Amino acid sequence: MSAEEVEQQESDFTKPLSFEEIQEKSDKYLMGTYRRAPVAFYFGQGEYLYDSENNAYLDFLCGISVTNLGHGEADLIEAIRDQADRIIHTSNLFYNQEQALLGEALIEHSFPGKVFLCNSGTEANEAAFKLARRNGESLSGDCVIISLENSFHGRTTGAMAMTGQEKIRKGFGPLIPGTVHIPANDIEALESAFDQYSGRVAGFIMELVQGEGGIRPMDKDFVVRARELTTANNALLILDEIQTGIGRTGKLFAYEHYGIRPDAMTLAKALGGGMPIGAMIVADDFTHLLEPGMHGTTFGGNHVVARVAYETLRIIVGRELLKNVEGLSDYFFRRLRLLEQSSNIVKDVRGIGLHIGVELTDHGPDVVRRCREEKLLINCTAGHVIRIMPPLNLSLDSAAEGLDIFERVIREFG
Repeated sequence: MSAEEVEQQESDFTKPLSFEEIQEKSDKYLMGTYRRAPVAFYFGQGEYLYDSENNAYLDFLCGISVTNLGHGEADLIEAIRDQADRIIHTSNLFYNQEQALLGEALIEHSFPGKVFLCNSGTEANEAAFKLARRNGESLSGDCVIISLENSFHGRTTGAMAMTGQEKIRKGFGPLIPGTVHIPANDIEALESAFDQYSGRVAGFIMELVQGEGGIRPMDKDFVVRARELTTANNALLILDEIQTGIGRTGKLFAYEHYGIRPDAMTLAKALGGGMPIGAMIVADDFTHLLEPGMHGTTFGGNHVVARVAYETLRIIVGRELLKNVEGLSDYFFRRLRLLEQSSNIVKDVRGIGLHIGVELTDHGPDVVRRCREEKLLINCTAGHVIRIMPPLNLSLDSAAEGLDIFERVIREFG
């Protein structure tokens, strides 16, 4: 490639391509592992995304619970610029100021322990998988990890083994053995599993709100019983807070709603405000399980992503955005439950905070499509469950605007 061609290639990012050009290049050069909606975004500001033709879309999806501060947050942009000017990456062979400060902040706002930083939610859950299996080695060596049906913990081999959905696990041959799945919110099944595998349970992992599984919160009695059983059996209670963490439920972490504390917690998504970072927080009693050399990552917690994650926490806590979530949540649920009473296709409304699921009897993908045509971004999961996850700093006016669109579309279908 000539110098002129390289210069032209770099300038391609200064102006938007047409959607047709983006689609053509994507289809030609990218693996077809995603079912993509027919839109490409070029710019974002606040709760709005703009496509290459400058159409504004109200974002009630937040990149699947990632951009909890919306788009174009000035403090995050400044942190990225400042950090990139100084240093981007050195690897985990060296100490890292940004990691140290982020680790301190995470522990101060969660529970006494230590933090392992990585690149994604799947990697955080892989780390938790290894932590639990390491704990199992100290028990019997023939350990099991208990997980829930309908759960989602990622797409790598260990994370798939813990995931309780056949559609995620199917087609990849035998998975790592030693993981069993029980129904969510079934205390009898939970107790039975601990009895059946007595002395062999290395850990129990769950999402406090099953996200990809249809926005299904766990019952408090079930969570408390899980805490009791794991403690009594020297098993780890691992909470997957990859979607629920960093304010999505109105608390910084969802476990705060339940009056318990985990032995390990996995984070990602909103932790980086859009930058790729994951984390596993391990309580003090179990930090000894992973010794130097037992686990690692090249990119995990590099200078830029750690700095941005630190800034994200600072903004959410410092601006008291959790109070905004509480007020908005009441407004969303009040309007959505009125819609449930008056619509023939709304079967259930559930969730915590701004982690909201609207289960429909039918037409889930059609509702998502029509909302997108009306410039509202949501998505559909678990068949016909509409997932609504707006920014935590959303204004009441924008909440009303989005709900007006959603209600209007729902009424088109019944």
